[in-house]
Amino acid sequence: MPSRRDALKFAGTAGLTAVAGTAAAGRYTVDSDLTNTLAITGSQLDDAIRGVRSDSPLIGLGDTWVRVGNEQGINAVYMAAHAAWESAWGTSSITREKNNIYGWTAYDSCPSGCATEFSSMEACIEYVMPRIRENYLTPGGTYYTSYGPTLRGMNVHYATDDNWKYGIRDVMNSLDDELGGSSPSGWPVYERGDSGRDVYTIQYLLRARSYGLSVDGIYGSETESTVESFQSASGLAVDGIVGPNTWEALIVTVSYGDQSSAVTAVQDQLRYAHGYDIAVDGVFGSGTESAVESFQSSRGLAVDGIVGPDTWQALVA
Repeated sequence: MPSRRDALKFAGTAGLTAVAGTAAAGRYTVDSDLTNTLAITGSQLDDAIRGVRSDSPLIGLGDTWVRVGNEQGINAVYMAAHAAWESAWGTSSITREKNNIYGWTAYDSCPSGCATEFSSMEACIEYVMPRIRENYLTPGGTYYTSYGPTLRGMNVHYATDDNWKYGIRDVMNSLDDELGGSSPSGWPVYERGDSGRDVYTIQYLLRARSYGLSVDGIYGSETESTVESFQSASGLAVDGIVGPNTWEALIVTVSYGDQSSAVTAVQDQLRYAHGYDIAVDGVFGSGTESAVESFQSSRGLAVDGIVGPDTWQALVA
């Protein structure tokens, strides 16, 4: 079987802009183990797809994904997200003409003509997923890498687009949100490719820890390398991903009278994520204290005007 590094990454991404490149607040990262199966039903997965893309032709495939996932030992949310990304939620021409929801054998030289035709989308799942399991997600498989059974590992050979792994991860997290999932710790998970308010917070907190980097809300290579440096200096696993352990090491407790980039992070969250009309100036004055107390009250936290671990977690969750 040819490597997909020789193939066109066929997703019609216009239908995915609502989820691709946004903050990934759910539990999936590009290093999540795709062989972890889930205790969900096909109807739950269909409802999750409906919640993200109500007109998707992929709705109704939930039972097949769950069955194949249990048979092969593959995460059903991953299988659905992979199909959504490759097929523009089931609307691509290859899907319409050939029931090919994974862009299977859609090579650079002939993306449409060489794409495998299947009798149904269910048949595509039943054919493609065992081969992905064997070749990409199983140690010793032809395209298995040192990154393990992960999107990062698959991206090495499966897709020419190095952002492929982030696109599928974002769809996984959008589906996970519909399924009611979240990081078990309560802290969100962020990594390279994410963007949004919480990424600003991460960057401000790194600056408060004396790391010089741009604050632009985009988790790019600079932010990733800075996170890795912070993790190394803090005795954490160095993976460039801001998860629970990194959040807990990164946050800085701030209160009235403080002046720092950590205060700016608090003010930025309160103003732009939670709607409080306060200045974002890095000075923890009476206006910021009042906003913090109001926020704490609204979240059922102890009202003390001090931004400690619980308040930080509520701000970014």
